[in-house]
Amino acid sequence: MKLDTAIRETILREASVVAGNGCLEREITWVHMVDHPDIANWVKAGELLLTTGYNWPTSAAASRDLVRKLSAVGLVGVVLAVPHFRDHFPPEALEEADQVGLPLLELPWEVPFSEVTHEILAKIINFQGDIIERSEQLHRALTNAAVSATSLSDIARAMTGLLGRAVTFTDPMGHVLGGSDSPEVLAQREAQFVRAVESPGISVDPRNAQRPSVVKFDTEHGSHCLSLPVRLHDAIVALIWLDLAGCEAQELDARAIEHASVVAALHMMHQRQLTEQEDRLGYALVAGLLDGEFSASANALERARVYGWSDSKPYRVCLILLDEPIPLTPEGLQRRERWVELLKRQLRLRKQPELMVLWLNQIKLILPADIGPESIWEAISDRGAAMAVSRVHTGVQGMAIGAQDVDALLPTLRPGRLHQFDEILFPRALLGDANARDMLIDRLIGPLTEKRRGESMLETLHTLTEEGFQLASTARALGIHISTLRYRLERIESILNVSLEDPKVRFQVQVAMALYQLREE
Repeated sequence: MKLDTAIRETILREASVVAGNGCLEREITWVHMVDHPDIANWVKAGELLLTTGYNWPTSAAASRDLVRKLSAVGLVGVVLAVPHFRDHFPPEALEEADQVGLPLLELPWEVPFSEVTHEILAKIINFQGDIIERSEQLHRALTNAAVSATSLSDIARAMTGLLGRAVTFTDPMGHVLGGSDSPEVLAQREAQFVRAVESPGISVDPRNAQRPSVVKFDTEHGSHCLSLPVRLHDAIVALIWLDLAGCEAQELDARAIEHASVVAALHMMHQRQLTEQEDRLGYALVAGLLDGEFSASANALERARVYGWSDSKPYRVCLILLDEPIPLTPEGLQRRERWVELLKRQLRLRKQPELMVLWLNQIKLILPADIGPESIWEAISDRGAAMAVSRVHTGVQGMAIGAQDVDALLPTLRPGRLHQFDEILFPRALLGDANARDMLIDRLIGPLTEKRRGESMLETLHTLTEEGFQLASTARALGIHISTLRYRLERIESILNVSLEDPKVRFQVQVAMALYQLREE
């Protein structure tokens, strides 16, 4: 119970605050009556002292000294019964009390100290009883949530229902995992949590706190939250934030957030176990596809569709190379897990399947072709990691080819950059890389060599490169009408998925055709 509350709600309303008026927020733990000459040795921190002033020092120096000692002990304040032994506190005591911030109150002699003690202690006891009762309610609600919750948002809503305060869970980097507010509000506030974690100079670093701590946000309104890490085996897996809504943190708030952190840890451990089991199955599927060991039986394809992969849809294979030494250290494994969580989060935001596999310091990902890898990379990238992106492929065989695409790019990856297969392939072929040369030929010439397409397309492209992509001279060299040539060009562009209007593509096709002829000869 705070002193200003006691002044408002108990018989202390009859008292006058004569000094230390700006320090009335102190918490009263007990009320003590002392009229001993050595008062400072008979009181403790948090106590409210009641005195008749009978033994208050008569000299100004001793009076000042006593006020300093009582303040140093941590006394909540001093209540003097007036007038009897003293009409008022001496002026030097008032002056010293204002300097050290010790509240001094003068209470009419007619008000019995027993009534002051009774009312204040009764309220303290009732308050503690209320805290215990609400703590029990909170305990039951959170225990039920631990059993029945399907998400961290369920736990947050259980807390909010009892505390009347918004609750949010974030990952250690400040990204929202769930909360009692609507998704729209949580999305708006996420930047505040990220800044609070990234800029601990604003207040305290919530990730290092062992007890609930108040974190101030760098906002126009100066909002603040009570925060506490959620730990699993000494590793911080989340942060819990209790919105104080401009008020001070109460004892129940601290109890609630401590209990909630334990419940959240149990929930996340259970979810992690389920996720690890699902991941093992999902990793096995993705690894089989990328390694070319996937058996395309009806049952296997049906299981793949359950995980979100279809043999009829186009995909890209992406590889993220982490800046971690091999073998991975325990800290490196934790950082890799954070990368995986960030990737999953971005995929969930886009409502896409989580098709990935881990290998040492690499994360391989099968991404639907209509999802731009650039947007995901911008959301999760840092200066240390690099990302390789394959060509678009379809089917079981296509996934294995996509894996070969990104594996071929590994030696050329540069930290902090995203590398597309096509942008690296051509320069490597020019530098004499045999694998790159063969892949360039397979990319730009190979599709035209299949029997079902006939020889006309390959002959047309060869003649076109020989004639410098001049349509009229190419048509004459082939002995066909220019309309027929245009039709073939459209077919070639469709088969190769390129535009021969692009000068860069024309140059690459000319080189690929020359390399193809050299290889065939």
